[in-house]
Amino acid sequence: MKLKLGEPVPPQPVMADFHSLPAPVVSTRLKEAFEAAALHGVQLVPADVQVGDSVLRYWLLHMWRRLACMDRVRSRFEFDEDGDLLLSLDKLFLDEAVLGEVPLEERLAFRLAESVVHVFHRTVVERVLALSPPPEGLRFIPVAEWGDSSAFR
Repeated sequence: MKLKLGEPVPPQPVMADFHSLPAPVVSTRLKEAFEAAALHGVQLVPADVQVGDSVLRYWLLHMWRRLACMDRVRSRFEFDEDGDLLLSLDKLFLDEAVLGEVPLEERLAFRLAESVVHVFHRTVVERVLALSPPPEGLRFIPVAEWGDSSAFR
């Protein structure tokens, strides 16, 4: 996959360990941490990023494992009239009964089936955050704290 920085390109772009497209794009050291966690349902696709005269190797984190595990009673959300498309997700709760039916090794990382939300088990988060130096440009938000304004905190 070939990626490029969008306009306007800063004179000295900072290439962090994490960048966001609709799918996460991660550095090689994050890729190695994710590979060490043996994440079922995750594919790491090589992504070359043109930065000036250089090409840097990054990895698109494609989560093909999707779980329909949003707790529809406790979460705050809005679907379209047909109930097919999630229009907004203001507060997220996961359905523990659904998650309990999936073996832990198959839900260490997944994408919600209902929305473009990437979920990582705390053991994966701890592995990534233990890197030295700490990863740049990346943060994990616990599900209990996740909300529609999380991206702005």
